[in-house]
Amino acid sequence: MAVLEKIRVKFGILIAVLVAIALLSFILDPQTLRSAVDMLSSDNEVGRMNGEAISYKDFYEEYDHYQKIAELLGQQTNDEQAQSGIRDAAWQSIFDKEVFIPKANKAGVFVGDEELLDLTQGSNISPVLMNQAMFVDENGNFSREALASFVQSIDSDQTGRAGMYWNFLEESIMRGQYYEKYMSLIGKSAIVTDLEKEQLIADNNCINDVDYVISPLSFSKDSTIQVTSSEIRDFYKLHREEMKQPANRDIEYVMFEVVPSETDKEETKAVFDELYAQFAEAENLRNFITLNSDGKWDVMYYSEGQLENVPEIKDFAFGKSKEAVSRVIEGENSFSAVRVADVKSMSDSAHVYYKAFPLAEAASADSLAKVLKSRPSIAELSELGWVSQEGLFANGLAEMIPVLYQNDKVSTVKIANAQTIFVLYTPERSKDIKKVQLATLVKNVLPSDDTYRDFQMKATALADASEGKYDKFAAYVKENDLPVVPTQGLMESTRRLGVVENAREVVRWAFEKKTKAGSVSDVITVDNKYYFVAAVTKVRKEGYTDINDVAQQISDMLYAKKAVAKKAEEIKGKIAGMTSLEQVAEALGTTVSHQTGLSFGSIQPANVEPKLVGAVSVAKQGEIKILEGEIGVYVYQVVNRENGSFFTEDDVKSAAQRTSTIQQQTVQAVVAQEADVKDNRARFF
Repeated sequence: MAVLEKIRVKFGILIAVLVAIALLSFILDPQTLRSAVDMLSSDNEVGRMNGEAISYKDFYEEYDHYQKIAELLGQQTNDEQAQSGIRDAAWQSIFDKEVFIPKANKAGVFVGDEELLDLTQGSNISPVLMNQAMFVDENGNFSREALASFVQSIDSDQTGRAGMYWNFLEESIMRGQYYEKYMSLIGKSAIVTDLEKEQLIADNNCINDVDYVISPLSFSKDSTIQVTSSEIRDFYKLHREEMKQPANRDIEYVMFEVVPSETDKEETKAVFDELYAQFAEAENLRNFITLNSDGKWDVMYYSEGQLENVPEIKDFAFGKSKEAVSRVIEGENSFSAVRVADVKSMSDSAHVYYKAFPLAEAASADSLAKVLKSRPSIAELSELGWVSQEGLFANGLAEMIPVLYQNDKVSTVKIANAQTIFVLYTPERSKDIKKVQLATLVKNVLPSDDTYRDFQMKATALADASEGKYDKFAAYVKENDLPVVPTQGLMESTRRLGVVENAREVVRWAFEKKTKAGSVSDVITVDNKYYFVAAVTKVRKEGYTDINDVAQQISDMLYAKKAVAKKAEEIKGKIAGMTSLEQVAEALGTTVSHQTGLSFGSIQPANVEPKLVGAVSVAKQGEIKILEGEIGVYVYQVVNRENGSFFTEDDVKSAAQRTSTIQQQTVQAVVAQEADVKDNRARFF
């Protein structure tokens, strides 16, 4: 009866839950109910920290905040690299707020309001503010006036952008201060006791010269040495904590890369030949290239030396060729030709001073230029330094290029994008040399629709023949001699597969819940250039590595230990009574090796095992000893030992500082491990 009562109670709870869900389905529309279920699902977790879920919604709000900050700073936010950086910033912000700062607080580390005020507007201005471009003067120095002016403008800014930016700066300063204080705490905890110091100095000043012979393990297996299943299990149990693994997969895939066909090349060549004839006669080369070339108009001027790596173009541009256009240059998937668009005698670099004026103050700029032409002086100017053509173009200052070829030492240029007029003074330039500007007509050979269709059909044929099953996938690729790429230990965060930088869709498929070991994908398109068909051969869950996956590795390790131990016993019997290593070497059919300067403090030679260094340091001088090493058995003898004084207290301090530095570098990883941080962003991005 008691059992029946328990069943009634449990079913009563279940029925109550089902009735509640049914009532909700009447009250809520299906989409709202679905959203609510999704919010509660672990599949919606971007990660976990301290046992608490980080939902996609929470993470996206943080991501959106940092994206707005990036846009506010004029940074690119559309490409994958930029978005990845913004996601990392959002994740770091959540980690700091949820994990690191509470951890620092428990250690007694705090950042107070007065401290933050001092770092932002007081006597101890944070480097974060000092490095902001808007808070520096025209000479590049930090300006308190610019900072104060910005802070005062926040309340009057109707857009709220200034306030958002200031809050971002304050938060960055506060978090940075927490890290600085916490790292300082760790640094000051790197204490070496007097006893430790004495031992370190003694150990590291002990220098040993050693003679030894080694009898290496044989590559062939010894059938008399057996490793049992129980030994493997015992080793696994003892070292289980060392065998944790993240979720991972073993996969095999066939990738079909879409490349142009011979027909595509022939058709592109026909189009290029027609343009080539027009190119030779074109008068406005810039317009012609803009309208007809797959490459952009090149504003650079090149010297003969800069074209050394493209001898065909160099010989044409600087040779005695009378042709208006070069011969056709055929690349792997392109056709091109060049014409000399302009020739100048110009410098590689120029020393420039400047003064900037708003466009509205053009008269003032002209007045200063007139004064400088009659009486050159740098007193009223700022130094731009030595500038090159490449540097000017890279910084959006192409209008300043005339300083490299004009003989006038003073010039005025208007840069419309910056709404600025620059007065430039160029007291010196490097030697003028001949340079050419080249117009380059390029036509890239691209795969046609028919070519794309052919490759897609090949991939589809493999996917269809596989029917979602690995055995059929393997049979088809073998029959059709297709190149299969195996990948072991694929992580959910993996982005690159082979030469393909962004293979996220393939990885996502491999980690879907419905994807099991033996599953084969449909055709997965990547970057509109690659068609993948993938098969999962092994699924490993997060947690402890399955003993079957490491059994062979453990067996090999235990076999090696037993083999070394057996060899050591055999050698012990062979060399019993021998008084020199030469006798030992002869008995073992090998030679004596010599190594000098072995100590704990020195960098050990690559051919010396750490085990041997440790054994040598405590061995009695002159005594012949046997050591079971990792690769074989050593018979060694310390032939000389000296106690120096080169390792000092300063070296002890340096060693402690190195240890502290390593500890500081691993702070985030250790804190994240303690908080059991799980990063599932790869499931979503």
